[in-house]
Amino acid sequence: MKQELKILLDENIGFKVYHELRRQGYHVQSILVEHRGASDEEVIETATKRGKIIVTMDKDFGYLAQAYNPPGVVILRLRDPRVPNRVRAILRALSLGEQLYGYITIVTDTRIRKRPITP
Repeated sequence: MKQELKILLDENIGFKVYHELRRQGYHVQSILVEHRGASDEEVIETATKRGKIIVTMDKDFGYLAQAYNPPGVVILRLRDPRVPNRVRAILRALSLGEQLYGYITIVTDTRIRKRPITP
């Protein structure tokens, strides 16, 4: 596997992105595959128990991270969220490696912003 990062993809990231990241050698798990229909709180609970960084397009996770303190959250905010753009944005975020832990990371088309998760 390319990275030792532990990544949990939210349902809204989709099957195609999940399969492409796995094809590229990343160790990722997907709520869509493992626990379809899970609530946001259940996603956070799963990520916390497994020490995984959540990747999502749901901006509510920014607020939820402050309340529940997961290991890390990456939120994609893309103008065009088609599969190739989601994959590209996630790869840009994953290039930060261990720096994703403990942070809410917002990935846009042109920037990556981070702020600490502070419960």
